[in-house]
Amino acid sequence: MRIARIIEYFPPHIGGMEGHGLILSLEQIKKGHDIEVFIGYGGEWKTNFKGVPPNFPIYTAPFQFLPLYSKIRRIWFNFWAYNKVKKIHQKNPYDIIHLHGDFVEARFGGKLSKKLGIPAVLTVHAGLNKRLLKLKNADYFKNIAKIICVSEEIANDLKSIGISESKLAIISSGVYLKEFPNADENKIAALRGQYSKPIIISIGVLRQAKGFKYLIEAFKAIKEKISGATLIIIGDGPDKIELEKQAGNISGIHFLGRQDHGKIIEYLKAADIFVLASISTEGDREGTPTSIMEAMAAGLPVVATKVGGNPYLIKDGINGILVEERSSGAMTTAIKKLIGNKGLVEAVSNKNLEDIKQKDWPDIAKKISDVYHEVNFDG
Repeated sequence: MRIARIIEYFPPHIGGMEGHGLILSLEQIKKGHDIEVFIGYGGEWKTNFKGVPPNFPIYTAPFQFLPLYSKIRRIWFNFWAYNKVKKIHQKNPYDIIHLHGDFVEARFGGKLSKKLGIPAVLTVHAGLNKRLLKLKNADYFKNIAKIICVSEEIANDLKSIGISESKLAIISSGVYLKEFPNADENKIAALRGQYSKPIIISIGVLRQAKGFKYLIEAFKAIKEKISGATLIIIGDGPDKIELEKQAGNISGIHFLGRQDHGKIIEYLKAADIFVLASISTEGDREGTPTSIMEAMAAGLPVVATKVGGNPYLIKDGINGILVEERSSGAMTTAIKKLIGNKGLVEAVSNKNLEDIKQKDWPDIAKKISDVYHEVNFDG
């Protein structure tokens, strides 16, 4: 099957959607599919990334000077991808278009699907903008054959504006489980020796919806009681300078920026607790975070907020602790509870290692391939 993947951000840019797009593409290549990826940012390292074929076609939009995360950049990217895919399709036709995004991508991708006469599938990775959840906006998705939602919350939002349940499939992201036991134990030990304990880690794009502000507040309170505590933050984004300023007078906080995936696994396995402090904003809500799944695969206890797909992965008191969003106090209490209870940490860690077996990437990729076959058959 020949697939055009349209995804604005791509590794090495850190994010759940970015990793999802890359790993899904690699899994589909393994199965003999012909994948071409159209991106707005990233991809320049492809020949050096483990498992990426040197001839893996990635097309990158011009006008890279446009501000990251801006509305104009997003519109320009989708306009460019529409025309680029259409042009290539005329010479070497695609069988399916797979988009990653939400309303904007559905609009452009649906028009492209209709123009080319091939089905379009859309994966929605993050919670939808509440301002756009209106019945009239179901029209954005009218030419999309199937919408893959990474969480039940996203599916419910789409149903609330009149989109038929038969048009929806709930398929989360996944993780490569085999990568975790194969991580270099010497490198992990070296990392553990580099930082004072306990080591708390969080991973994500440094933007408002990830709630790093509240995590830093919580860590400040922890530091007052546990002077050796360390907080490692992996990721980059528009709030970096503001967060670094907030953390300026708190010792033990390390902003590590972007890291390659192998290094992220090493840091996770070197850490003691994973925290995701996501919040819901009107225009940006959590999906089903890959970072939580990777923390589970590393055998870490997880503290997460009760937003988006977090409760889908974490059951309070069973495989982690859920807290209210925007509550640094609740987060502090949860982290301290784990630090002071080795028996709870061991039980939670073992439960995560068991639960995550359902999220192995080959199984997730198979479910997505089933969606492709369904829409091609129906068409």
